[in-house]
Amino acid sequence: MTTTSLPNLAGVIKTSDLYKKMKFDYVPWAKVAQLLREHAPGWQFFLKPSNPNGDIFSYVHAAPDGTGFLMGYFEHIDTGKQTSPNVFAITDNANRPIQLEKISCNSIQNSHRRCLCACACKDFGLAYELWAQIEIEEETKVTPPPKTGVARTPTKPNQKLEPTSVLEKLPDPITKEAKALILEKLQALFDLHPEKMKELVDAFRKQFGIKDLKITRHITTAEQGEYLALAISKIDESL
Repeated sequence: MTTTSLPNLAGVIKTSDLYKKMKFDYVPWAKVAQLLREHAPGWQFFLKPSNPNGDIFSYVHAAPDGTGFLMGYFEHIDTGKQTSPNVFAITDNANRPIQLEKISCNSIQNSHRRCLCACACKDFGLAYELWAQIEIEEETKVTPPPKTGVARTPTKPNQKLEPTSVLEKLPDPITKEAKALILEKLQALFDLHPEKMKELVDAFRKQFGIKDLKITRHITTAEQGEYLALAISKIDESL
């Protein structure tokens, strides 16, 4: 077996990878997975089972206080080298540990994705800047050269405004990763608390003037994503 060093992914994430939830910045789990495929080829994420039964609940480990946790690790598919298992508590949306008898498939799904992100940080240093609250480097952008010629002014006869004067007023579109995360949380809310989901849909339609009862196709801007994220967070805290 050949030796395989652990990838060092410190400094990989950029400000363009971040998604803001209320006052906090984070990298969506889907983006973390994409960055791992790109910068840590051959490494795959696994959960360590607590028993050999093979069903999904065999991956839940029991803590002394009756709550559950996962054990996540990475393995290199060519060399078989593994990282040491990392403990990750199964929590609700308010970050409270869940009792074993109340852990659902949805709880395991959400904690599995969060465990992936935490293990990527611990083992490879991916997105460590967020955990350590270190400023993240901005993506390098090329500044276009200034336009040549005499600048036009809107005071001249038959003067047309530059197209950018309209584009600057357009709302910021929501990213694919952010929308996927919002849809995931909406589905979880619908599964567990359909009455709360109905109230949220009504409030969203009223806020943004939407007549359609199905709001998913109308989640198109960052503002709408932030509105839903904040509303779902408030609902979780009230339950």
